[in-house]
Amino acid sequence: MRLSMYGMTLIELVLVVALIGIGILAAAPSFNSIVSKNQTTTQINELVIAINLARSEASKVSGVVSLQATNTIDNTIDNIIDNNNEFGNGWCVVVGNPGDCNGDIIRSFPAPLGVDAINSESDSLQFNAFGAMHDNSTRTFIFCAPGKDRLITITPVGRSKIDNVAPGDC
Repeated sequence: MRLSMYGMTLIELVLVVALIGIGILAAAPSFNSIVSKNQTTTQINELVIAINLARSEASKVSGVVSLQATNTIDNTIDNIIDNNNEFGNGWCVVVGNPGDCNGDIIRSFPAPLGVDAINSESDSLQFNAFGAMHDNSTRTFIFCAPGKDRLITITPVGRSKIDNVAPGDC
């Protein structure tokens, strides 16, 4: 007489569920880190997209187009813009050089989440009709975020490049 089993015992089922639970607990911190780094990378890419949009729109309209920091201040201590976080409240691409995001806005970008600071030499960046920097200078943005600090350099011809930030710059 031959006996065969068509299922599993309760002990085997509990053991498999426990092993799956241990695997999930081990992977969760790693997964959170990946999500955080991907969010920061997306926000860095949004700034580069805005730079490239301003550059291409300048060629399209045959005139000056600016990447401008949003200057919204809501009078609370936590949200006042300081000199080291010009683009921390967001930015916009505008035709001309109006000095704020109230002119002929092409596109606006919200404030990035989870970012400590976005440092720049000034609160605007202008491109001429050729897609180059209006003042023929090299400009930099230092993007400070937990675990992923980056340096964005814009050359005089308008090309952007992303590098690692030197230790101590954030």
